[in-house]
Amino acid sequence: MIEFRCFRNEDPPRLADVWRSADLGPAAMQPMTSALLESTVFSKPYFDRQGLIVAIDGARAVGFAHAAFGPAADNCGIDPSVGTTLLVAVVPHADYQAIGQGLLERCEAYLRGRGATTLLGGGSPAMRSFYLGLYGGSDLPGILDSSSVMQGIFQRAGYEEGERIAVLRRRLAGYRPPINRLQVAIRRNTVLRVIDEPTRRTWWEAATTTGIALRRYELRNHSEEVLGSASLWDMQPLASAWGVLAAGVLHVGIEGPRRRQGLARYLLSEAMHDLAEEGVSLMETHVALSNSAAFALFESLGFETAEWGTVFRRPPKH
Repeated sequence: MIEFRCFRNEDPPRLADVWRSADLGPAAMQPMTSALLESTVFSKPYFDRQGLIVAIDGARAVGFAHAAFGPAADNCGIDPSVGTTLLVAVVPHADYQAIGQGLLERCEAYLRGRGATTLLGGGSPAMRSFYLGLYGGSDLPGILDSSSVMQGIFQRAGYEEGERIAVLRRRLAGYRPPINRLQVAIRRNTVLRVIDEPTRRTWWEAATTTGIALRRYELRNHSEEVLGSASLWDMQPLASAWGVLAAGVLHVGIEGPRRRQGLARYLLSEAMHDLAEEGVSLMETHVALSNSAAFALFESLGFETAEWGTVFRRPPKH
C-alpha cells in the first residue's frame, strides 16, 4: 500500500534515487545527488517541508512532488494566492498513475490550504522558486514536451494548457555582432558595463539566484544612466552534464521610454560576442509564445526553437 507524507530530513537520498529512476526527460539533470537537491531546493529560505510530498511503498520512496509559490508584487516575499506543483516524479511502478494522482492531489491540498486560488503545473520565469539548473535549461519552462510522462499526470488530472514556453538556443562559435548604422550609433552613444556577481536587486532575485554564477550586462549613456540590462548565468550543473559551456538568459529589460530603439538587440549581441570570446559555445533563453516582441528579437539574433514546454492550469471549480 502506498503511503503519502511530507518531507523528512532523512529523505534527500531517497528523492535523488527517485529522480534518477523517474522518466523526467532529457532536460533533467542526471545523475542527481543529495547535494544538488540541497543546494537548489532544501537550502532556499522559503522551503516548506509540508509542500514536498513523498510517496512510500514499504521502505522505498517511489515518487515525490513539490508545490510552491512565486513572489509578491514587490519581490520582497511570497504570494500565496498563486501556487504551482513544480514537478511530479514517479519511478516505474505498477501503480504509477495512482501514485502520480495521489501526489498531485496532496500538492493541490497544500496550496489551497495556504490560500492559493490559482493552481498551476510546472515552473516558469515568474515561478522559478526551485530547480533552476536541475530541470529545463536556462530557466523553468513549465513541463517540457520531452517530459511527456510528467505532462500526462497533469493532463489526466484535468489540467488545461496555459502558457506555452519556447526554449530557444544559438551556437556562439565565431559569433560577430551585426554592423549597421543603428548599431554604430548606439555604440558611439553608450557604454557597456559587465558586472560579475552583481548585487541582487530584490529579495526574490537573491533567493532564486544565490549559488549560481550570475553576470549582468548594463547599457548606460555617457551620463551613467542605465538604459537597460541583461542577466545571464552559466547554467550549472546542467551545462557540465551536457559537456558544453553554456550561458542562460534570465532577464532582458530596456527602460520603458527607450524600447523599440534597437537597444535590446545591441545589448544582447554584445553580450553574445563577449561570451563567445570567453569560449562559451551555447546560449539559451526561454520565451513565452505570447511574447511576440521577444520572439522577434531572439530570432533576429539567430536563435532557433529547440523545445517547447507548457505551464498547465487547473480550471476553476464551478
